[in-house]
This record gives sequence, structure tokens and C-alpha cells, in this order.
Amino acid sequence: MQDCLVLDSNWMPQSFCSWNTAIKLWYEGRATIIKEDEGGKVLRSPSLTMGIPRIIVVKNAWKKRRRTSVPCTRRNLLVRDHATCQYCGKVVTTQEFQVEHVVPRCQGGKTVWENVVVSCQPCNSRKDGRTPEQARMPLINRPYVPKVTDPRFNFKLHIKKLRPEWADYEQYLYAESHSFYYWNVELDH
Repeated sequence: MQDCLVLDSNWMPQSFCSWNTAIKLWYEGRATIIKEDEGGKVLRSPSLTMGIPRIIVVKNAWKKRRRTSVPCTRRNLLVRDHATCQYCGKVVTTQEFQVEHVVPRCQGGKTVWENVVVSCQPCNSRKDGRTPEQARMPLINRPYVPKVTDPRFNFKLHIKKLRPEWADYEQYLYAESHSFYYWNVELDH
């Protein structure tokens, strides 16, 4: 179970690890234990008694890989287009939302940022395998590739339950829902 938050040397959340791994890193001198279990869970051995680690800071170990692009996911597409149909301007809910290819796949269009937009079901049906020009349905906004520096697309660690020890880092953590993978998996090219 991944129940220990791992911070880098700048005290920024990077990942999670098991408490066993946290103790191993601490014992090897590669990490410092910052917070122990607030519920009082204790590890006891003949030579050691200590609280179960819940937050550690690693020393010169974890380096966050710099993202070079924003993944083209349903969630990111909805964020980029402000949950608005790019043909009629209607705000769509997650149930109504459809990924619309500007140049349809049947005409060689690819699933890339510059070719997909948010659409409501009626507009998606009306356009039906044609380009916006062929269907006489102009786009409200031209599709674009979001910048990695755009704060709307900042990476967050995904968790199911926020431990009380992690409260100071809540802004970097995201509680995972049952539909997380549907919304955050990259769209097929």
C-alpha cells in the first residue's frame, strides 16, 4: 500500500511509497521522516520503536521529470474548451460532452490537440463526418495545443483518501474518483 507521501528536496510532493520503503530510505540515510502516523500506529522491533512514516523528504533522489507537453485527454480537452460546444456555444455537462474531430477520422483526421474540440451531441450529429466548412458550421474557437505552463493543466498526484498528515499538501493532491481513468487517459491517435 502506498501510504507515505514522498517530497523532493524542495519539499514538493513527487510520489507515494509504502511505509516499508520509507523506513528503508530513512535507514539508508536517503530520506528524512517529516511526519509519522497521527493515529499512533507504531512499528516495533527488538532494536527499534518508531511511528509509521507518513511523509518523507528524499535527499537528492527523486527528480520530477519535466513534462514536454500536455496530454490530450478528455479532462484536459474539457478544460481547454471551457466545457463549451465549439459549434453552438452551449455549456455541456460531462454526460453530454463529446470529442469532435474537426477534420473527421473518415477523411484522415487525427486525434491531436489541433483537430479535436468539445461538442454537444446535436452538433456532433449535425456535422456528421464532414469538415466545419462542408457542414457550414464554423468553429467558435480554433483548437490549439495548451502550454505546459498553463496552471489549469498542472499535474497533481492522485489519491483515493486524504490522510490527515497530508493536509498541508492537499493542493497538490487530487482525490481519485471511479471515472478518473476515463477522463485522464490519453485519447487514441
